[in-house]
Amino acid sequence: MRTRTRNFGVFSLSAIDLFASAMGAFIIITIILMPDYQKEAQLVGHLEYIEALAGKTDALLNDTELGLNSVRDSFSSAQTHQLELQAEQEIMSSELEIVLAKLQAQHDQAPPPPPSLIETEEELGSNLVTFRFLGLKTDKTRFLILVDMNKYLADHQALVRKTVARALESLQAGYEFGILGFQQLDSGPQYYRWPANGGLAPMTSTNRAEALRFLRGISGNFKGGSSVQAAIKLAFTTSAEAIILISDGLPNPDFNGDLPPRMLVDDISFANTGEVEIHAVTVGDYFKYKGTVEFMENLARANSGGFLALAQ
Repeated sequence: MRTRTRNFGVFSLSAIDLFASAMGAFIIITIILMPDYQKEAQLVGHLEYIEALAGKTDALLNDTELGLNSVRDSFSSAQTHQLELQAEQEIMSSELEIVLAKLQAQHDQAPPPPPSLIETEEELGSNLVTFRFLGLKTDKTRFLILVDMNKYLADHQALVRKTVARALESLQAGYEFGILGFQQLDSGPQYYRWPANGGLAPMTSTNRAEALRFLRGISGNFKGGSSVQAAIKLAFTTSAEAIILISDGLPNPDFNGDLPPRMLVDDISFANTGEVEIHAVTVGDYFKYKGTVEFMENLARANSGGFLALAQ
């Protein structure tokens, strides 16, 4: 009997089928994963683009920072120049005010007459003017001399003493007077009184001499601010019929109820229920500041008093 010849191959149909299935599976997986691969490739491209943009942004930021520094320097220079111009303007305005004030003073104000007792029959409203002192007219007989002792008058102490002395020389027997020095310190208002009890004393040669010694004794104590409001209201509590305020006329609102000059005048006038005369004598460099003259003039006018300005 004849035996059949058997053929032996490397790959059988089953193996070929397996390989074909694997290849098909690989192709299918590749097709499925292809979009993700493309996305990853695109993402890499986007990252590179973003990095490039970041580099350009850093460069722009550096340039911008340099530009800002340049602008800041220019702005600082402009501010400095502006401050210099403002300072020059203030200096020129101050000098102009001084010139105008001097011209106005020469035009409007005659030199004050020497202090002396002048009897007159001149009628001033309903009051008979009995005498003049420091060029101011009044018919009152009880006076309180109110001396501002703030630090800005330290350079004018001699003028202040001379002014008070001239006022005292005008008073004769039959009159009463007192002196009240005032200033504002960190601890509060400070007062210097003559007589010591805060009242008034009759005018005698002895009392005049003691008052002048008192003035010399308080020399060197000019310091702090000017509390005009509190000092005048304290003066209202005395028996004085007239107050002679000697000041540089620049009350700081911080020490006067936070009131500006015009409102301060109104406040003092409202408190003057006893109708006390307030005479205002401005001393020192009054022509440097327009507000000095205005405040003292308005205060005197609102309280039936007179105004006088005395320079060094």
